[in-house]
Amino acid sequence: MTRIDADIQIGYPDLFEAGSQAYFEIIRHWLDTCDVQHRNCQRNISRNTSDCENPNVALRRDYLPTRVIAVGKPGDKTVHLLETRQSKPQDRGEWIALSHQWGNGSQFCTTTANLKAHIDGMDFELLPATFKHAVTVTRALGRPYLWIDSICIIQGEGGDFNQEAKNMEQVYSGAYCVLASSRSPGHYAGFLQKRNQRHTVVMRQHGKPAPFHISEIIDNFGSHVLDGSLNKRGWVLQEHALARRTVYFTDHQTYFECGEGVRCETMTKMTNELATFLGDPDFPKVIMKADQGERILRYQDLYSTYSRLGLSKDHDRTMAIDGLQDRLLNTLRVQGGFGIFDEGDKDGQNRGLLRRSLLWRRGAGTPTLDRIKFPKDHPIAKVPSWSWMACKGGIDYISPSFGGVDWEKMRSPWSKATGGFESKIQTDDRGGDVALVAEARDYNLLNLRDGQGEIIFDRPGDSHQPSTKCVVLGKQKAIAPLGDNTNNMRDHYLLIVASTNKRDKDGHLIYERVGAGYLPGKFIGSTGEEVRIH
Repeated sequence: MTRIDADIQIGYPDLFEAGSQAYFEIIRHWLDTCDVQHRNCQRNISRNTSDCENPNVALRRDYLPTRVIAVGKPGDKTVHLLETRQSKPQDRGEWIALSHQWGNGSQFCTTTANLKAHIDGMDFELLPATFKHAVTVTRALGRPYLWIDSICIIQGEGGDFNQEAKNMEQVYSGAYCVLASSRSPGHYAGFLQKRNQRHTVVMRQHGKPAPFHISEIIDNFGSHVLDGSLNKRGWVLQEHALARRTVYFTDHQTYFECGEGVRCETMTKMTNELATFLGDPDFPKVIMKADQGERILRYQDLYSTYSRLGLSKDHDRTMAIDGLQDRLLNTLRVQGGFGIFDEGDKDGQNRGLLRRSLLWRRGAGTPTLDRIKFPKDHPIAKVPSWSWMACKGGIDYISPSFGGVDWEKMRSPWSKATGGFESKIQTDDRGGDVALVAEARDYNLLNLRDGQGEIIFDRPGDSHQPSTKCVVLGKQKAIAPLGDNTNNMRDHYLLIVASTNKRDKDGHLIYERVGAGYLPGKFIGSTGEEVRIH
């Protein structure tokens, strides 16, 4: 007898036609099994209620987002936009959320001009294919409501995007499930159409009458979903992370992801490290089992990934990850905002989380980090230069060894001069003081040899070393006492700053960040002046 490799699947199921009753039965089975058997995937009511700052949208079992689409039952000719704050007590129930690409060209949206018409009823047949298919799936799963951003948020002038964008965490984490249209480039493409045909080969073994079939392997969650076009969009990262469970519709097959792993339409069950992290139904609770170093590397990788994703509007860079950032801050029990974390200093000891957060740098393959111009009416119109959210382009992090750095004194917007926490300044803060206060020193790159250090400017063409200063965030720990040479040879981890020649309301000269890097101490001045970095 010939041994069959364990990696080879014996037999392959033919996939049902997308949109058929048998096809929907598979999705229902996935969700029902998750409901009954996966305790960790259940909706965390207490967490979401306590975390929600707006009492009007506190997440209860009967909570609904501000607006949802009442889908009706299969065969209904119309669907209705429901404003839940004016709804009747019987208008309660679970909703499904759609994650999709908007695409180019005209969009199907709710505006102040057509709001009443959408409430009165939208013709099912006139909906774009992606939305029509989302309604069809929602009906098949027996859920009364569907949430689609372009319909349930009033777009354009007079709309409420700025307010509703803050509720994204509740919308996606509270949904019965999320439908991810991974195969649709826009509103009009749909996702229940015929899938790609997989290749099969029929072979006959000599001397045996029965043929056997070899089929193309189509179980590839990484390629079909994680590396797909939908997941290259900035808003989708937090939709993926905040969802308790997601059904992905791809060109090859349908996948189901929850806290217990990934299920394929071919009946395969698989795991994926990134899917385990982002697919955590109580994101990011899974990383709380890790040590501090791994937690930092995880969130740095998350932000680095996000910084490279596409956004139709650059100024959405702050909002498109705000719900995910709030979840990280709450879970890690730290202060922060603008993509920066601050755990505070304790017992007179300078701690590393804030400093490591600030050690972001222009990413590999990114020629420049241009500043984003935020509209005055944007909910997050004031983003400091020391936040990577102020720029467009990919970032990476300078990562000193864990436990190998003595961190320097500085004050952040989240700390008092005495070191205690003053307030929880969030990313959408408008009026607070968002300055870092630290000592800036001169530095000199003359005689710097290759491999001794590196300075990476955010915008190389706009920055000149003679006009910039450095802020020492931390110093490499001394390995052995070397007298006066100890500080000279230790790597110093730096923010590079420059004066704006402007002053704040208290008359202090305003500096801004222009880069980051590290240098041996002998290239850095021994004393400096206290500056405010905005």
